[in-house]
Amino acid sequence: MFGRFLHLERMYIMTFSLDIKEFAEKTKRNVNDVKQAAAIELFGMIIKATPVGNPSLWKSPPPPGYVGGRLRGNWQASLNSPIKSATNTIDSGGSGTISEMTGVVNQSVVDDTIYISNNLPYAYRVEYLGWSRQQRPEGMVRVSMTRYQEAIQKAIAKLPK
Repeated sequence: MFGRFLHLERMYIMTFSLDIKEFAEKTKRNVNDVKQAAAIELFGMIIKATPVGNPSLWKSPPPPGYVGGRLRGNWQASLNSPIKSATNTIDSGGSGTISEMTGVVNQSVVDDTIYISNNLPYAYRVEYLGWSRQQRPEGMVRVSMTRYQEAIQKAIAKLPK
């Protein structure tokens, strides 16, 4: 399952990079500035769209001491190769995860491939198998990718002229 989820992300990122380059060339903007800003916008959408466990919606009681936000806190950005491990990070608000992702993306250069990955075993299940039917039935990556063009436009608008 990990390979299929990761492959899907890689497909999106490659398309994403090509579209950014074409747009930047047409508008005479710096390709890397556009790429970084658009990646931060899009990846931020994915992180914010990731549901945080809400035990009141569960059929079974949560484990003792449960705190939601591990799925959201496990989004990891990397350059040129995807991260293949999970973390114990819990970030129910997402701001720490977005901050870390932004730091990685801002280190990228134009030829870098930027990855975002989530390696928790249930990330795939939430995205594709309805594990979050009430909070996020359409997934987090898929719903964010439908707003791809919006992410590019927001990123462009934020860049200095």
